[in-house]
Amino acid sequence: MKKFKLFLFITLLSFFSINIVKADEGIVYSPRSCFGKTYGIHNNHWHEAVQNGNDWIAVGDPINSYPCTPSNDPTLKSLTINGNNITVSDKMEFQTYDEKVNIVATPNYQYTKIEYEQNKNLQIGNNLITIKITGSAGLTKTYELNVIRKKVLSTNNNIKKITIDGKEYKFKNNIIEDIFVTSNQKSLDIKVTPEDKNAKITIQNNDLKSGDNKITIISKAENGNTQNYYIKYHKSLVLSDIIGTIIGILILASPLILIIIIISIKNKKRYINNSHHYKTKKSLFKKY
Repeated sequence: MKKFKLFLFITLLSFFSINIVKADEGIVYSPRSCFGKTYGIHNNHWHEAVQNGNDWIAVGDPINSYPCTPSNDPTLKSLTINGNNITVSDKMEFQTYDEKVNIVATPNYQYTKIEYEQNKNLQIGNNLITIKITGSAGLTKTYELNVIRKKVLSTNNNIKKITIDGKEYKFKNNIIEDIFVTSNQKSLDIKVTPEDKNAKITIQNNDLKSGDNKITIISKAENGNTQNYYIKYHKSLVLSDIIGTIIGILILASPLILIIIIISIKNKKRYINNSHHYKTKKSLFKKY
């Protein structure tokens, strides 16, 4: 029983081995090139051939007719995408912003079989399309076409909202004016919201300097276009702040000072009146 199983295993293995090995592999004669490949004769029929040293070796399935006739030509003559001519090669690439493409592939021999997707809806990024041409003798060639759909980038670089130190402002001709800051303030707390979330905001010169100056806000759209906005401010000097503080204190304290002055005047008048009344009484007393 064991010998029978072993015999059966060896028989099956031999059968599969015979079918796996290509009987037609070997040196070809009369090699010739056409349609970008080399063919030669082996065992009375044609084969595609590859070079091995000085010899050409048959590969693939046998070809039963002469491969280098026009009807066997599996090559591509021309290719257009949405009316644009594409240079034909084994691997091609085309970039577009369109959502859909129309492809027209024309073989060199008009009666060969050609297979490809003529109209294709594109996704953002790579879209791989294969073009397969089959000649009458069964010769085939496959081309790869990668259609890259590029994203349409936004041109919007407008600013929707801006707050400075917590207060909302509006631009007028891309400028905000009349911002006053004290001498001890080093920068402004600026928060900018662009209309397009993909826009990039850059704030320049926000290290405040004394006098009249401006801060530049650059809004860069997704496509790279930029627009400048400005905040004009005046930063006071230290001395100005001191004087201003004193004046402010005086203004705030002026009612109290005025009350003190009025009370002082009233007290002085009362004192004068009392003194006069005392002197008058004293004179009258002496008289009597």
